[in-house]
Amino acid sequence: MHSVDVSIVIVNYNVEHFLSQCLQSVRASIRVLESLGFSAEVWVVDNRSVDGSCAMVRTQFPEVNLLVLDENLGFSKGNNRAIEKCNGRWVLLLNPDTVIPEDALVKCLQYADASPKLGGMGVPMVDGMGRFLPESKRGMPTPWAAFCKISGLYKLAPRSESLNQYYMGHLGTDDNHRIEILSGAFMWMRKEALDQVGLLDEDYFMYGEDIDLSWRLLKGGWENHFFTETSIIHYKGESTKKGSLNYVLVFYKAMQIFARTHFSGGNARVMLSLIQLAIYFRASLAILARVFRMIKLPALEFSLFWSILLVFLMKYGELKEIQYDWNWAVPATGIYAAFWLLALKFQGGYDRPWKMMPLVRGVLMGALCLFAGYGLLPENMRFSRAILVFGTALLPLIVLTVRWRWDKGRGWSDRGQKRRIFVSSPIELNAIQGLIAELEPRSASAAQTIQALYPGDRNAYANESTGDGVTFLGGLSDLNEVIRIYRINEVILSGRELTATQKISAMTGVANANIHFRIAWTEGGHVVGVGGPELGSISDWPRAIHLPRAKRIKRTFDIFLALFVLVFFPLFVVFGRVKWILSAADVLMCKRTWVGIPDDFANDSRLQKYVFSRSNSASNRAGHRTLLAYVRDYRWTVDLGVIREALISHRAIHRHGKN
Repeated sequence: MHSVDVSIVIVNYNVEHFLSQCLQSVRASIRVLESLGFSAEVWVVDNRSVDGSCAMVRTQFPEVNLLVLDENLGFSKGNNRAIEKCNGRWVLLLNPDTVIPEDALVKCLQYADASPKLGGMGVPMVDGMGRFLPESKRGMPTPWAAFCKISGLYKLAPRSESLNQYYMGHLGTDDNHRIEILSGAFMWMRKEALDQVGLLDEDYFMYGEDIDLSWRLLKGGWENHFFTETSIIHYKGESTKKGSLNYVLVFYKAMQIFARTHFSGGNARVMLSLIQLAIYFRASLAILARVFRMIKLPALEFSLFWSILLVFLMKYGELKEIQYDWNWAVPATGIYAAFWLLALKFQGGYDRPWKMMPLVRGVLMGALCLFAGYGLLPENMRFSRAILVFGTALLPLIVLTVRWRWDKGRGWSDRGQKRRIFVSSPIELNAIQGLIAELEPRSASAAQTIQALYPGDRNAYANESTGDGVTFLGGLSDLNEVIRIYRINEVILSGRELTATQKISAMTGVANANIHFRIAWTEGGHVVGVGGPELGSISDWPRAIHLPRAKRIKRTFDIFLALFVLVFFPLFVVFGRVKWILSAADVLMCKRTWVGIPDDFANDSRLQKYVFSRSNSASNRAGHRTLLAYVRDYRWTVDLGVIREALISHRAIHRHGKN
């Protein structure tokens, strides 16, 4: 027996502001529903959010049933956890990035109760600009429908039943219809029908589960309806960030699961081939877009630099009455410009946030190398030292001007603005805050709220009280997500509470390379350090292995050593080091690095694949210290020492799985 009429289920993942807006609209709609004698309940399933969603629901919406999961289980499993606890005759699956009208629940309930064969129902959806979303009504994604959708053929005749079968373009948007596929953003279903056909298929992490369940409802003898007497706003994609390549691949993987489950024979093969083609196409677009984003700023600076150098050379030649060989001068100035910008890149001149010192180092490095190389050129190729002097003065002006105009100065705006996250227990955090207040009183006083992560499972610290203005967002495993959401640029780790393994794992696993890691050492709630707080209580990691400059230096070392091994491969064959040659090939193809961190410590798969380990004694305390020092203060000379020791001692090459 059902105790309520409608159970509303919302699965949330790091969209606090959208969820708040959604729940406000649901609350208003439930009030109208209850005024007519009906009842409803709301379930919010949180997939381990770190943006404060749970605290917001508890304080602002106490009537909501909140299920907090220990990990991100995805859309299907999250919904199923709540559906299993629901008490309603009808179940509404609702995205957190939606807003429903006050009369939406009443109208849907009255229509559904009057339709005995209705198993599922959707409504018209509009985006934030008021535009109708075609996925409000969809047909079965047969191979032909999928081809028209993927290829864009449906846009040629949007009202064609044949070409736009996927979006059922032949059906009007203002009339009620029977349709085939419902949208998971607003999926109204009869609980009796769910009990018959089963809940969402948990093989789908996200995307495709609504198609699968809609099809099973039809196969179970129920009808899916498109109900147009109400509509909702769907801020399309905000709850899932559909723009990223990873989510695109998740979508196509879901389509592959659906094709294998519901199609057979030739249809399945055609469908899978189309999906695979779409994956390659979207991946290629994503790669091209990423390359374009990477090169557009250097390309602009190169074009300006090269053009002005040529103009200078022309004017200088006229002034000094020098006749240049332009067949040589034009490409030569281009080579000069390119070399200067490569030096700038190598010194970190393109790392965000932009800083002045890498720019200065890059210009000086490029100038010194070009002046030195110029002296070694044949006489007929030395056409002008003046252009090198002029270029040294010109490049900083071009870079500063272009970057200031590039995004109106925002590229430099992160300078001095620290967005910190602490990794510490509540008790230890008090001591660390005191330490920060002593060492950096200005930054400590500027902080309005303190954001932190537990060093382990959040449940282990349930009995520890947090101070005023302190928000714990999750555990250490949530670090990457917190950095992305809050745009963190500094992470302070508790030196006393985190093991060496955890510190190394945190650093090597961070997705954002421009993160400044620091470690705070306290003892017993008091500030201690070598020589007092000013000298030793906080350790900075300016040359940490995850930072862009360290990565470039390490990659440069890897390439030069690999080339050395391949050039002198006969010597390695003679001395029985054939595996070194194979490893050199892997290194050049970016499959491995010469010196790395044991698998138990590295939390980044790119760092796990190495030829030689930095330490062969990673299981003891000394090995931990060696690895921690390597990670926080990378130097290429350390790699060289490991290679030299491996050559002398015939150390075995580490092999990773099938590698």
